[in-house]
Amino acid sequence: MDQRKRMVFVFCLAVILGCLVFLWQRFYELSRSDEREFEIYDRHYVMITGREDSDFWDRVYESAQEEGKERGVYVERFGEDLSVKYSRNELLRLAMQASVDGIIVPGDEEEETIALLQEVVEQGIPVVNVLQDSTGSIRQCFVGNNSYNLGQDYGRQILELLAEEEDDNPREGEPADVLVLVDETRMDTSQNLILLGIRETLEQAETEVGKVAVETSPVDNSRSFSSEESIRDIFLNSERLPDILVCLSAVHTRCAYQAAVDYNKVGTVQLLGYYDSDAILDAVAKKILYSTIAPDTEQMGRLCVQALDEYVETGYTNNYMAVDTHLIRAEEAERLVGE
Repeated sequence: MDQRKRMVFVFCLAVILGCLVFLWQRFYELSRSDEREFEIYDRHYVMITGREDSDFWDRVYESAQEEGKERGVYVERFGEDLSVKYSRNELLRLAMQASVDGIIVPGDEEEETIALLQEVVEQGIPVVNVLQDSTGSIRQCFVGNNSYNLGQDYGRQILELLAEEEDDNPREGEPADVLVLVDETRMDTSQNLILLGIRETLEQAETEVGKVAVETSPVDNSRSFSSEESIRDIFLNSERLPDILVCLSAVHTRCAYQAAVDYNKVGTVQLLGYYDSDAILDAVAKKILYSTIAPDTEQMGRLCVQALDEYVETGYTNNYMAVDTHLIRAEEAERLVGE
């Protein structure tokens, strides 16, 4: 009996020791794993983006994040994956309360936004506007497209289209109708500069292509699917159907080519797009879109982090950093889709 108790005692002791050894090994492995994964950053920047054009902002953020890693900076996509949806200005206030080292955010000309950016900068947090500017604010830098040059690029594409159509089907003095989709919620001046670039480019070539009527159509982006509804109404209204439709955002481009397919208007309305997502490149390759202008999102993200770093380290940075754009036609789009 005593021998049996001793055997049970030895067995239990062995089990306990085995468990302790196992737990000690697991704890050691986890501590080593945490040690390897733990990183120390010198600064903490946040990027606040819109909820539309998610693919576009994903690319910009990935580039900013990679640039930050190389510079010892943690770049956070602020406000993502939260159960509560905060507005951009609410996120700006939260970032200011968190005392981050720098903020990257799309701007506008609303008085509330400009006043809030003033408060942020006065607290000692540098701000870089990306894609859209707040020209009335004291932000440190704007990183984005040259809007006037972008308008000239669209203008040259319109001229190419008009020249091709004139060869195939002369208009006999009838003016060509160009409709530019504009975001009615945007308060910055970039859309006006794009329109100026388009109109001046067309006016300079008026003797060659004849008169061109350039109009705008405001697109409602305030609700889910409101962009689709606004653009579909254009295709449903045969009296307002333009010869050429110009899209200034990825969302408008996607909605426009989908509506052209749904209502059998491919070729009837020529579409000029913006951005180079896989779906947009596929539409260009299939000649649903005549062409698209793609901003360099990788460069955009890098420049935002570089501008903040330069200001933090020196107290100065460029007021404006231009992002390159690339015109993509059917042949190149087909190659990119194949790759």
